[in-house]
Amino acid sequence: MTDPDRLLIESTRTHRERLLAAMVHGPLTARRKVTTNAGRFTGSLVLAAVLGLGTVGAGFVVGYLDRQENEKAVTAFQEALASNPLEPRDGLVEDESTGLLYDEERDVHLDPATGFEVDPETMLATDPQGRLVDTRTRWYFDPETGYYTDPATGVTVDPDTLTVVEEK
Repeated sequence: MTDPDRLLIESTRTHRERLLAAMVHGPLTARRKVTTNAGRFTGSLVLAAVLGLGTVGAGFVVGYLDRQENEKAVTAFQEALASNPLEPRDGLVEDESTGLLYDEERDVHLDPATGFEVDPETMLATDPQGRLVDTRTRWYFDPETGYYTDPATGVTVDPDTLTVVEEK
């Protein structure tokens, strides 16, 4: 067979296949699948919803844990204010006006838990690092802001409003 004959036979076969397909499946426009991005759009919506819910859920959990930590800090502050385990010892007399121990030999007030000298007017002692410590709570006191800081957790509390202060 020559080349032109092969072309004629193949084109005739292709025409017959197209006619048969049109007769069985309908016109060409009905057979063509319309390509849309509906599936991609739906998948994107589902993925965005899952990511959004995950973000909201994570934010809720983190916020809940922060609130819980803040509540614990405020509760610890209130408990520290309420407890004052002072006991007089030999040579030391309890000063009833301050609740501290008074060392008669040195003429100073002492914090019985730490042994630091205490100013009876402010009830503040200075620790070896130079920080002011409230002897009633054992928390650090910042005289510039009036805030207390828990030495164990580092959480700062405003004693007037009993709220946790965010450090900047």
